[in-house]
Parts: sequence; C-alpha cells; structure tokens
Amino acid sequence: MDATTLLAQNKGGFNFDNCQRNASMGMTMPGAMKTGTTIVGLIYKDGVVLAADTRATEGPIVADKNCEKIHRISDNIYCCGAGTAADTENITGLIESQLELQRLQTGR
Repeated sequence: MDATTLLAQNKGGFNFDNCQRNASMGMTMPGAMKTGTTIVGLIYKDGVVLAADTRATEGPIVADKNCEKIHRISDNIYCCGAGTAADTENITGLIESQLELQRLQTGR
C-alpha cells in the first residue's frame, strides 16, 4: 500500500508512523500525568457524545462531588468546562441567553 492510499484512509486518531523512528533516536513518551478534569468527546455517524467527570476540587480538597461540567448553550451547542467551574457556568449562561435573544429576533 502506498503513502497516498494510507493518507486517504486516515480519518483521524493517533498516528503510530513515527514510533520506531522516535525509539531509535532515544525519544520516549512522557508518563501519565494527573491534571484534574477529564472531558471526552466522541464523534460518530449520527452525532456526538460528550462526557465529563463530576468532581470539582480546590487544590487537594474535593469542593463538590457532583459538579456539572457539560453546559447547554442551545439545543445543538454544548460547552464542556474545565478549571474554574463558576466562570464556565456564568459564561455559558450569558451565551445561552444571548443566543436565545438572537433566535427570537431572527426567527431561526
């Protein structure tokens, strides 16, 4: 199979083409790192699935065990928030209201 055919078939995802080259150069993958919020988005034929954890922390302390991190903006627009939960909630609420006003003004 030639490179053009491989590129045409590639629909995204991780590309392992350089793994052997990187290993021969002494390069290694970085280890896993705990960074906080986990957000995942999956695209499939008929739509999108969004998922997020629900724990909000303040440093080492769990501040909220049931924090909403996926926010509805409109019927077909959602926002996933990581970081300052209150900021994300306030901003998405503001955007949601502005989009609703625009929908009412334009009729679409």
